[in-house]
Order: sequence, then structure tokens, then C-alpha cells
Amino acid sequence: MIATTAPVHAIESNDSVTSVVNDTTIAKKGLLKKVLSYLAPDLNMSDKESSVGLTIIGGPHFDTMTKLGVGIVANYGYRLKGCEAPLMPSNLLIKGDVSTAKFWSVEVQNNMILSDDSKRINSLLKIEHMPLYFWGIGFPNGRLDENKTLMKQLRVEFNTNILFKLSQGLFVGPFIHWEYNKGDSIDIPELLNGQSLHQHNYGVGITVDFDTRDFITGPTKGIYFHVNQVFFPRFLWNGNYGFTRTDFCFSIYQKAWRGAIIAANLHGLFNYGTPSWATMALLGDNNNMRGYYHGRYRDKHMITAVVELRQKLWRWLGMAAWIGGGTVFHDINSMHLLPNFGLGLRWAIRKHVNIRLDYGFGRNGESAFIFGINEAF
Repeated sequence: MIATTAPVHAIESNDSVTSVVNDTTIAKKGLLKKVLSYLAPDLNMSDKESSVGLTIIGGPHFDTMTKLGVGIVANYGYRLKGCEAPLMPSNLLIKGDVSTAKFWSVEVQNNMILSDDSKRINSLLKIEHMPLYFWGIGFPNGRLDENKTLMKQLRVEFNTNILFKLSQGLFVGPFIHWEYNKGDSIDIPELLNGQSLHQHNYGVGITVDFDTRDFITGPTKGIYFHVNQVFFPRFLWNGNYGFTRTDFCFSIYQKAWRGAIIAANLHGLFNYGTPSWATMALLGDNNNMRGYYHGRYRDKHMITAVVELRQKLWRWLGMAAWIGGGTVFHDINSMHLLPNFGLGLRWAIRKHVNIRLDYGFGRNGESAFIFGINEAF
């Protein structure tokens, strides 16, 4: 708008030209200030004030799987009646992404705290279509570069649980899970071991949480212990792939020195029975074993561990460094350690809500750049 109106005023006099130039400069500075004020939190706000509200951010990205893409993330912190501070706020996260590699995804994640934290409802809906590289099942297949084959996959996942508070920090409740995977094609079908490209999975189970964190999106203290026991019986429309899954994680957060948080996470996923290629434990994603291609290493079981230093540098700018390792395996004799380490930058767009830029490294020089919001765990 400034570009179109400036020539009109410039016809009047030289004074008008000077006025327009000054106005333009002021307008540009005003826009820059608006952008910076949006990306930078008010450090004088209390945790109660800053933990609620809507934050939207997006932009281009590039990685080896999805190529050039554009993503947008909306994070909404809110409090229902009866859940005022110092209780943790509820959190709604919405992500959208599309890329030149015919990849697209939509994700909605909601962690809702109700009735003075006497109940919690957690839910996830994720739909994604992606060109997926597939190396086969098991560590020996994953390590072979010549096994790398392209699969086009549509994946839909929905799960939810309702947790009831039993005592301070302890919650228990039912859990349901539905997942659909459709592979359009695969270059080397022998890697599927005769399994179908189309998979439906229905599961029911129970969740146990012990949670003393101060915030979901960026904890600074407390512990989080989570166990999810899910049953996928054959009679529940799971066909030939009946199995049982135990998923647990233990995280601890401790303030070290000024502006520093030490965070540690232990995660295990164990499948008993006959899980399909789509429901096996997959090592590597935006939160776990960062730097590994998600799903290059897949098998029935997985264990990972990581320790991360999160250090505030200046105002809303911070950094992170982590080291850890993990493995996928069929039995105890097939375990192989995969190392993991990396560095990251943090930009606080709201107290306890960070833009996360991580670069992770893995075995044999494997690495990846991760752009996200909120901490990895």
C-alpha cells in the first residue's frame, strides 16, 4: 500500500516526498517491531499470563525425505474453568505441511485438563501421505544401503485416553487406538516378508501416568512416567496381526545452574505376538533419536535413552545439546547400539513454548535437521 500511494504524493512537492520517505521508514520499522514482538515473549509476564494464548508460526523447510515444503504450526494454551494457575494449562497443537515431493500431513494433538486436574483427556489425530523409504524389518536389513526402496504410504492414526486422578500426580484410564496404513507401491516387495501393503489396526488398553511436571510444552522441573498397555486381538478386526504392545517412558527434569535445565528420557516399546510392518517399533523421529531417518530401523522392540542440556543464552534465545543411544531388536541376542547426539537452538515465542531447530547425528554419518515447536520431550 505504501508503494502505491507514495508516487501520488510525490507529485505535490519536495516536502511531500520527504514526508512520504519518512512515513515509509516509520512504517517499515513499525512492521519489524510487530514481527519481533510477536516472536519474542514479554519477559515480564507471569507464568499464569504467558501460558495461555494462541501462537501461529510457519515457513519453508527442506529435508531429504519431503524435499522443499511449507509448514504451519498453531499452538494454543488454555485453561478451563476450575483449572487456574498453578495447575498446568491445557494445550492444543495443530500442524499442517505440504511439499514438492507430494508429501502432506495434518496433525491435531490436544492435552486437556479438567475439573481442578481431577481428569485429563489426551487425543491425537494424524493424517499423512508421504514418499517413504523402506529398508525392511530388523537391524541387519536397516544397515544395508542397497535395501533402500521407495514406498508411497497413506497413514491415518487416531488415539485417545481419559485419565482419572487417583492421587497427587497419579492418573489412570482407558485408551483406544485406531490406525490405517496403505502402501500404494514398493520397489522391492520382498522386503515385506509376504505381508500386505494395506493394514488396519484396532486396539484397546489402559494408560497409567505419574506427572509432576510444571508445564507440558517446556518442563523445567518434575518427573513424567507413562505406561500404555494396548491389546490388538485378532477378533478385533486385526486379521492375522494380533499382538500386544507395552509402551513406556520416564522423563526427569532438574534445574542445574542459572538458566540451565538437565532433561533425561528413557523410552521403551515392546510388541508381543505378530505386529505388521506398519506397527513395529520405528527408531528415529522429530522427538526420539533425532538424526535418524524415521523407520530405517524397525523391529518388534525398541529402547532409547537420552540426556539433554537446555541452556538459556539471552532473553528469549537458548540452545540445547544432547547425547544418547538406542536399539531396535527381535530378541536380546539381536541388540545393536545406535549412538545419537546433536545440537539445537531455541527461540521462545511464549514462556515455555519454544521454536526448536535441531541438528542430530547418528550411525555412519546419518544426520537430519529438525524444525518443530515445543521441546522434544
